[in-house]
Amino acid sequence: MRVFLLDYKKIKRNFLLGALLLTTVILFFVIIQQKAVNVDTDPKPHAIYKVATKKPVVALTFDISWGTKVPGPVLDILKEKQVKSTFFLSGPWVKQHPEFPKRIAAEGHELASHGNEHVNYSEHDQEWIKTDILAAQESIKEVTGVTPNLIRTPNGDWNDNVLKVITGMNYKVIQWSDDSLDWKKDRSVKQIIDRVLQKVHPGAIILMHASDTCDRTPEALPAVIDGLRQQGYNLVTVSELLDYGPGVID
Repeated sequence: MRVFLLDYKKIKRNFLLGALLLTTVILFFVIIQQKAVNVDTDPKPHAIYKVATKKPVVALTFDISWGTKVPGPVLDILKEKQVKSTFFLSGPWVKQHPEFPKRIAAEGHELASHGNEHVNYSEHDQEWIKTDILAAQESIKEVTGVTPNLIRTPNGDWNDNVLKVITGMNYKVIQWSDDSLDWKKDRSVKQIIDRVLQKVHPGAIILMHASDTCDRTPEALPAVIDGLRQQGYNLVTVSELLDYGPGVID
């Protein structure tokens, strides 16, 4: 009787161990299968607002849609401070004032698209959006020889339909995490500077403008650059920033 009990306990223990082993194997294959599905699934199109990194690095970016008074001084300051930035350019402006985009390219800055018509893309269908982006792309390429692969949509406007079209054209949509608000008429030079320096963080994409409507930008820019460097930040282009980590969608 004692032997029978010992055998029963042994069988029960072996059965439990076998069941545990089988469960572990099943869970292992379930996890592997889930990972395989995740790898094979196309990620949802998204806009990039910043980069996930702990390194003290940021991208200083400028939108330009009109004017000739502000771009020159902005470029002069960047040259003096030895900073390379990313410029998001509207197609018509590139065609009307080719000397500036040519200079931007010649001085080693990154050229990106700001679309053609400065209107909200979310209010248009896919064909219209594609036509507008191609028009701006052609203007930038014709004037500078550069085919952009980054775009900041006009007014920063987008929806899922817009993102689907843009990513289908092999562009990355670049937004921002640190808005200088230099486009607001009620902002002083000091407020622009303070805004950037207070909101900055590792991996930040900083939004500024070099259109004539933002006439305080040249005065604020030297202090912005010096202040960022005093905080230990290195200033790079958006494409260089993306090498430091994955883009963050919000």
